[in-house]
Amino acid sequence: MSVSKSHRKIGVFSHGGTSNLGDEALVAAVIQNVRRRIPDAEIIGFSMNPEDTRLRHHIPCFPIRRLTPPAQAAPPAMDSSVAKSVQTSPRLTPLAKIKETVKTIPGLSQLLYGLRNLTRAALNVVSEARFLLASYRRLKGVDLLLVAGSQQLNDIYGPWGFPYTLYKWTTLAKINSTKVALLSVGAGPIKSPFSQFLIRRVLNAADYRSYRDSISSHLVESIGVKGLHPVFPDLVYSLQLPAPKPVTDNARAVVGTNPVPFFDGRYWRTPDPARYQEYVHKIVNFAEWLEKTGHSILFFPTQFRADVRTISDILQSMNGLSHSPNILSRSDIHSLEDLITEISRADLVVANRYHGILLSLMMNKPVLGIAYHEKSRALLAQVGQGDYVVNVADFKLEEIIERFSALEANAPAIKKQIAEHMAPLRRALERQYDQVFSLIGVNPAEAG
Repeated sequence: MSVSKSHRKIGVFSHGGTSNLGDEALVAAVIQNVRRRIPDAEIIGFSMNPEDTRLRHHIPCFPIRRLTPPAQAAPPAMDSSVAKSVQTSPRLTPLAKIKETVKTIPGLSQLLYGLRNLTRAALNVVSEARFLLASYRRLKGVDLLLVAGSQQLNDIYGPWGFPYTLYKWTTLAKINSTKVALLSVGAGPIKSPFSQFLIRRVLNAADYRSYRDSISSHLVESIGVKGLHPVFPDLVYSLQLPAPKPVTDNARAVVGTNPVPFFDGRYWRTPDPARYQEYVHKIVNFAEWLEKTGHSILFFPTQFRADVRTISDILQSMNGLSHSPNILSRSDIHSLEDLITEISRADLVVANRYHGILLSLMMNKPVLGIAYHEKSRALLAQVGQGDYVVNVADFKLEEIIERFSALEANAPAIKKQIAEHMAPLRRALERQYDQVFSLIGVNPAEAG
């Protein structure tokens, strides 16, 4: 007997909940399309930060990894006189005496250190087993688990990051007879042989899989994943964007600028302070040129924790120019609605972030991409704008000025080209959703 649509339970899996509004737009797109096709379905989230996902998307949510307990507060600082008396006191606590004794016995401290690490490893195994059991129970009754796009097929943080997390959830889903669909996911880098093994298992076990660009499709094929590797547009193209809030018109042309913490040690996996400062100064020099040539500049983040710090560094490096009325004040951005409102203020956009580019294109803004990954080039080429991109690692001021000037001069034609590409991208995603929901017996004609 078929299950009625009102009793269907759909899981939405994401590495979101980390203040990245691009990832949140992906989750919103999937939820929106589930509700459109199965209005009464129960939707459950699985993310890095369940509380953020609950508040942001109004669905119950559970963690995809064991949550790290909050760090204990540091003890209050000692009064200087007390600290001095402690330093000068010759008395040792019983524990300190034991530690001093252990140090005098050859090999004993190394043995105890090894035992401590072994104990921690054993406790981690037990904790992970408990988490897996709890996750198995949370998946009970879920008909379909949708992996919501993003660059989830990578081992930037090693095999125990993305690869293992996807592997364990795919395995738990199959044990529960839950269908698994990876929708328009990005891939790379996948360097570790163990990561490649885990990702092969994930993709081979999935009931449906697709990739958001040919770069990702070719990569997973190169690591030995068999079968078809279809390419579909990024899921955000299937999102009905929220209406922006009213904004005040600006006499000058507004250039929305979306920086990224390129090699910034506070965010980047492999920091390089010199390269980060070089990047900041290039953006500063470009902003100075924009201001001198009659433009206003609006800096906006899409990862609203990391990007905000980079914007602050850029403004501090501008000296007096940061106080110019042509450097527009930025509103606080904490939601997708806030981000859409900021982008709506711009006439042209210069963006680093993948979804900073994509959301601007969806709003029919001519975009110059500063690419730190080939995925951004592929994204712009997908809408016929492959000429308007520079490489973040080595672009020159003269190059970005030349490309931007061409973008501005051709803006009317570019907007027409972008608009012409939107409908086919949306239709492609409609076909993908139809195919995926057919896994649980929802036909296109049933879509609400």
